[in-house]
This record gives sequence, structure tokens and C-alpha cells, in this order.
Amino acid sequence: MLPEILTSYLPLALATLICALLLGLLHFFLIHRQKSLSSEEKFPRQLLLLGLTILALVILVLTAPLSESSRNQVLGLLGIVVSGVLAFSSTSFVTNFMGAIGLRVTQPFKVGDFITVGDHFGKVVSRGLLDTEIQTETRELIAIPNATFTQKPVVVARRSGVILTSTVSLGYDIPHSTIEPLMVAAAVKAGLEEPFIHVLSLDDFAVSYKVGGLLTDVERILTVRSDLNRQILDIVHGAGLEIVSPTVTRHITQDAETRIIPAKVAPSDGKESVEAEEIAFDKARALDQLESEKQRLSERLEDKKSLDESERERLRQQLSLIKEQEKQLRDSE
Repeated sequence: MLPEILTSYLPLALATLICALLLGLLHFFLIHRQKSLSSEEKFPRQLLLLGLTILALVILVLTAPLSESSRNQVLGLLGIVVSGVLAFSSTSFVTNFMGAIGLRVTQPFKVGDFITVGDHFGKVVSRGLLDTEIQTETRELIAIPNATFTQKPVVVARRSGVILTSTVSLGYDIPHSTIEPLMVAAAVKAGLEEPFIHVLSLDDFAVSYKVGGLLTDVERILTVRSDLNRQILDIVHGAGLEIVSPTVTRHITQDAETRIIPAKVAPSDGKESVEAEEIAFDKARALDQLESEKQRLSERLEDKKSLDESERERLRQQLSLIKEQEKQLRDSE
């Protein structure tokens, strides 16, 4: 009797041992051993392990000493349990998880891109299983649930360049033919290419102008945006024009010829002591640089014809060092 029981349960025991061993080895080699992997790189490996775990459960049910009807009932119960866990454990969990899959498929943005979603603007630091982390212009790290990207429009700043603009209102007493060359000069001095001027609206007391141009160095978006406004102030005031609504009530001692402009306008050199991006996006920029270097080394390693073994080993060591630096930087606050 005992040998028959052992024989009937032997396939189940072997299947359990083999599945546990294989899943443990896969977890060790794919995730535990690869400590330098980012959440972006771990994502497909985690999906693979999840699928293999469900497959292992099915194999265990199939090898169990059960009758055909009992086996079908257990498989049906397993399906109900899995569905129930997905449905009732957390609706937001499933939504964010599916959002992560959608982001991998559509690829609307990458790590290192500047994005705007809702009220948040910043540089993408990492894309995880449930959320995407960005670093804002105030140096804060914000984890945005992946479901947000399926519910709200996402604005992505193209790495090839973005259009920066600024708006200013001036009185009807100043001809637009006088204003437009000054605005163009301000955009050029701020470092924008192909500057343009738009007359936005003819309001009751002022004319609204928009000046803009192409910024090819997206990494300086905060600095150039500020410098554009600075150059407008310097150049327009330098021309003896005031940037103030004509509806401003003047002091009783001021005559109509008084201009509300600085007494002396010193031209700006267009340079700041410290660029805001160096402080605001320090972590995001460092990770972006490491990612670029890691990709460069990986591409060199794929070139097997022009590299000898010693050179390949040196590149592997550099790649390992970069991955370790990347891990330490991601773990830092």
C-alpha cells in the first residue's frame, strides 16, 4: 500500500522539486545576481518569472494524482483564484501594471526625456513596474502612477529641439514694426534659432506679442527660458520703451512723458553663474549620461571582429563599473 502511494505521488514530488529549482535559479541569475539592473531592465524579467510561476502551478496540478474531473476542477479553481487576485487585490495595481505594459509597447518617452503630465514637468529618471519617476525643476523626485499616462495627455520635449516662447503686452502707441526687430534680437541673443513674432491679440488697452524660437540644446531649457525674458527686458528697455500696461495709474506728480523703465539699462551677457539644470536635474542628468555610456560600451562589445579578448574584458569591466554607479545613484535620495 505504502509503495503504491509513494509511486503515485512521485511525479508530483519530482515536478515540485524541478519547478522550484528552475524558478530559484532563474530568479538568482535574472534578478538577484544582477543588482545593477534598473527597474526598466528588471521589468521584462519580472514578467517572465510571473508567467513561469503560473505555468509551474499548472504543471503541478497536471502531475498530481487526481482523477480527470478533480484535475479539471482544480485547474478551474486555480483560474478563478488568479482572476480573483487580479480583480480584487487592487484595482489601481492592475491599472498601473497594464499602464506599464502599454508604455513599453508605445514608447512615448524614454529615460532622460523632459515630459509634462498634468501639472508636473520634469526629466524622466526611471520607469518602474507601477510608476514612473521624474525629477522636477525644484529638484524633487515625483513618482507618477503609470495609469496617469493612459488617462492624461503626455507632452514630451523632443531631443532634437523644442520651441520656447515668451509673451509681453505693449501699448498701442508703439508700432509693431518697432517692436518686432527688438523681439527677434532678444530671441537670437538668448540662443534661439529661427526666431518668430506673433501678434496674439488686440486687447482693450494693449497689444499682446509672442516671441519664440527653436532651442536645440534641450538640456538648457530652464536657463534659456529665463534668459529669453531677461533679453526682452534689456533690449526693449534699452530702446527707451516701457513694458507696462497703459492702464497703469501714474503718480500725480508724474507727467505723461514719464517712462517706467530703469534709469540705466546695462546689457546682459546672457550667462548665469550656475545653470538651473545643473542643480534641478542633477540625478536625472547623471543617470542619462551613465545610460548613454552604457549603451555605447554595449554596442562596442557587440563588434566582435575588431576587438581582441583583452579589449573585450576591459570593456566588460567598464560596463560593470557603470552599472554599479547607476545602481548607487538610483538608490540615493
